[in-house]
Amino acid sequence: MEIIIKPAAREELKKVDFNEGKGIRVEAVFIGSCSIYAEYSLKIDKKNEDDDLFEVDGVPVLVSNESQKHLYNRILLDYNPGMGFKLSSDEEVYRYNLKLERVSM
Repeated sequence: MEIIIKPAAREELKKVDFNEGKGIRVEAVFIGSCSIYAEYSLKIDKKNEDDDLFEVDGVPVLVSNESQKHLYNRILLDYNPGMGFKLSSDEEVYRYNLKLERVSM
């Protein structure tokens, strides 16, 4: 998997102080319904056993094996102060207006 963090998103993510073993989780969760649909989110989380860790421009990015099934091989993360984060691929926009959440531990 290739992850590209655009300059505006990189600047925003560099403001986050990551503790050891934590990173930005890009999550795609399949929602069972009449159509094929996945819910996407960004979270500050710890690395789990089934995660791949990608170091992208100094930002640790976590993507589980299950989430990778619902994402194209090349994903892009961008940021707009008024719109939040945007997760996309060359083929489609997954979601606009993503907020970076913290997972409570």
